[in-house]
Amino acid sequence: MIIKEEYQENALLLFKGTLPVNLISILGNHLRMMFTQDFKGLQKIFKVFIELAQNVSYYSAETMETENGIFCGAGWISVQEFKEEYHISTGNRIKPEHGPTLHRYCDEINSLTEEELRKLKRELRAQSLVKDTGAHVGLIQSCILSGNKLDYFVSDGDAPEHIFVIRVKIRKVQP
Repeated sequence: MIIKEEYQENALLLFKGTLPVNLISILGNHLRMMFTQDFKGLQKIFKVFIELAQNVSYYSAETMETENGIFCGAGWISVQEFKEEYHISTGNRIKPEHGPTLHRYCDEINSLTEEELRKLKRELRAQSLVKDTGAHVGLIQSCILSGNKLDYFVSDGDAPEHIFVIRVKIRKVQP
C-alpha cells in the first residue's frame, strides 16, 4: 500500500508496517517526548493516535502472526503538524464486505453532535458484552476528542485493493 504524499508532508511520525500493540506503545511514547510544551494538545494527539493505531492493529485485512502467536494488522500511521492543527491519519486494507459498514459508521458519526456522540458511545459500550462493536467506539472517541468531523476514504467495491483511510484533525491551542 502506498502512502499518498498528502499524509507525508510535515510528518512528525510516519510508520508503515505491522502494528502490534507493543509497537503502538513505543510509538506513542515517542510522540509524548515530542510534545513537552503542549501538554493539553499532546493528550488529545496521544489518545487519538492510540485509537486509530489500534484500529489498524485489530481490524486490518492484512495481518501477520507475531512470535507469540498473536495476529496483528498492518497499515500505516502518520502524525503531521501544520500551522493551526495536527493531523493523525491511518490507512489499511479492509475486507470488501467491511467497506459499506465503515462508510455508514463514519457518516453516522459525522452527522451527530458531541452530546449525541457521547450518548452513542455509552450505548455501544453497554452493548459490547452482547456484540462486537469493532472500530465504531474508537472512531466516536476520536471525533469527540478532536471536536472535528472525521475525514475518511473507503474504496468502492470495484477497486483492486479495498482500503480505509481516516484522518482526524486536532486544532492547536494558541497561547
